[in-house]
Amino acid sequence: LYSPLVFSSPYSPDARSSGINAEYGDDVIIGKVFLQEFKDARKAHQQAPQVLFSYGEAPRELAGVKGVLSGDNVGFVTFVLFPRHTNPANRENTINLIHQFRTYLHYHIKCSKAYLHQRMRSKTSTFLKVLNRAKPEAMTDKDKKFGKRG
Repeated sequence: LYSPLVFSSPYSPDARSSGINAEYGDDVIIGKVFLQEFKDARKAHQQAPQVLFSYGEAPRELAGVKGVLSGDNVGFVTFVLFPRHTNPANRENTINLIHQFRTYLHYHIKCSKAYLHQRMRSKTSTFLKVLNRAKPEAMTDKDKKFGKRG
């Protein structure tokens, strides 16, 4: 069973951080773009927790912790949670959202890849139509008789 890591935050004495590590395979670029948008969305939603992310290296809070993945295809997402996120009224929802975030992230990466592949197939089809229209017509006997060239 997958479980996020929870640790104390160096950003504020009353804050807690929850970290998630995820293996991306070849999807690191799409993951970076998605997480950057997720991070930038906080500007529009001031009540959202701060989102930090890094690739390859674990956050400094996890230095020396056994079992933490590392490598070029491993990313780390950290949510900085403040008391408004962990008070009794919001605690259960916060926990549910953090537990589901990794699945949410992978789902959106797969959807983005499917969209990009669909667009590439569409463009390829369009380019093939253009190439087929550019092919010279086969010469008929009549064209050969009058010296037409295709």
